[in-house]
Amino acid sequence: MGNASSTHQGTSAENMPIASKAISKLVTKLISENSVMVFSKSHCQFCQRVKHLLADKGIKFKTLELDLENNGSSIQDHLASITGQRTVPSVFANGHHVGGCDDTFVSFKANKFAKLLEGPLGKFAEQNKTEDSSEGSASNIEGDNKAHI
Repeated sequence: MGNASSTHQGTSAENMPIASKAISKLVTKLISENSVMVFSKSHCQFCQRVKHLLADKGIKFKTLELDLENNGSSIQDHLASITGQRTVPSVFANGHHVGGCDDTFVSFKANKFAKLLEGPLGKFAEQNKTEDSSEGSASNIEGDNKAHI
């Protein structure tokens, strides 16, 4: 499980292969463009619990089902490199990494999730200000909470 205060820095963009740079830009774009972003797997019961919690609370969120994406494994590898969390779900709120299922439920119980959404952008969203977002675009179908890449 991830920790919202993780200081894991990951790999610098300058040393990444081209494919990894595209994955990095895609992940940053998804996190930056969605106030709540859930990286998930369609068969994961913990992912389902988080998505139901968010829906029950009336929180608008986007989901990327990694097991349904051709590059899902690469996206999951990149998420692990930037957050220190290998497992799904991997939940981001306003550019802050909340963590996994248990972390998300704890943040709701402690009223921290709402504070993340109301506060300043987190470090994962801020990265987008310095990166060219023309590559790795994600389009969303209106009314659908799934990110499509």
